[in-house]
Amino acid sequence: MPLHRTKRAAIVAFGTVSFFMADDQRTVRVDVSQELLARIGHSPPKSQAGYISRLQRHRSLFEQIAAAKYEEGRFHPEVRVLVVQITEGDLGEKGLTT
Repeated sequence: MPLHRTKRAAIVAFGTVSFFMADDQRTVRVDVSQELLARIGHSPPKSQAGYISRLQRHRSLFEQIAAAKYEEGRFHPEVRVLVVQITEGDLGEKGLTT
């Protein structure tokens, strides 16, 4: 099943900024490290709100990448969710990281 956006708010925890997507039956958490988000743009965000703002600015791209990885089976299970991780390799080909 294809992934779609949910209304759940993005969260920051343990060095990761996460947002949620879902297929018809499962919740999928998409993780982007704060380190990776810091490399996108001119200077690193200075607060959790800054990291969430940077994630939101690029969310459409992250959603496209997450959906493709999910369709390819490139996710792992955690408690009650499946997790797709966005990596530097995913963004490097898009020219977003240094």
